[in-house]
Amino acid sequence: MNNLLFYNIAGHEIIIETPEPEVTLKLLPTFDPFRELNSNYDNILFRFRGRSIISIPKTEPSEQLFMEDITFNVYQENDSVTVKMKMRDTDHYFRISAERETVITDLTLTHEYESHFLAYFIRAAFGVLSAYKKTLKIHGSVIEKNGKALVFLGKSGTGKSTHSRLWQQFVPGCTLLNDDEPLIRVMDNGIVRVFGAPWSGSTPCYRNDSAEVSAFVHLYQSTENKLTKITGLKAFTSLFQSCSVMRSSTKNRDQIISIVNDILDRIPVYRLENRPDREAVSLTETLIG
Repeated sequence: MNNLLFYNIAGHEIIIETPEPEVTLKLLPTFDPFRELNSNYDNILFRFRGRSIISIPKTEPSEQLFMEDITFNVYQENDSVTVKMKMRDTDHYFRISAERETVITDLTLTHEYESHFLAYFIRAAFGVLSAYKKTLKIHGSVIEKNGKALVFLGKSGTGKSTHSRLWQQFVPGCTLLNDDEPLIRVMDNGIVRVFGAPWSGSTPCYRNDSAEVSAFVHLYQSTENKLTKITGLKAFTSLFQSCSVMRSSTKNRDQIISIVNDILDRIPVYRLENRPDREAVSLTETLIG
């Protein structure tokens, strides 16, 4: 009989069924701050189960993603989602069930080399399924101060991490909540909160904490510092393009569009043309409160 591991991420519970929990724990070190010892089974996002036989649909993939030496092939069939991940010369698979309650994989959850596959699979499944719980996995960097947060958006290399570091240098009392893939959730009371996650890019920041979002700030490199509020399509595009979206799934895309619009009804979005200096921090510092 499988043993269970419980994790709570952004208020959503993940249950991992594993034959050797102590071994599986070591495969997910960045998940440790999010582990719980038991569950009341009230907020389960999905169950994750290994050692499953997964057959690939006999169709062309509906979506392909490439990340350095990793390739993802995504297959849609009867509302289920199957993903093949190839890293170097090794393939593994996971499948999200049609009812969006179970994720299965061919991983054993016990071999050390499976660590990267396992973390990617859980992260990808979370990104897809949490959208149906008013939660977005986005690409951004988050600074928190006194329970309020700014979420810095922008393409890779535009200075998100740099701006967060400048905040930590010049603004007393602020902390880094996440530096790559935070989670944005519209709570039942309408408040928009940003949560830390077990993934944070190249910066090791795995905080099981959250803050209320004060604003989103889209960064652009410039020779001057200028902060401008943006609205309408520009604001929507800024936030939507920062989201993790399974573009081959109309349901997933529509769900994320709905959440983005809901967030924009509550939270302002700004454009910051900036030099990476103290003056740029002073402009965004006015937004948190």
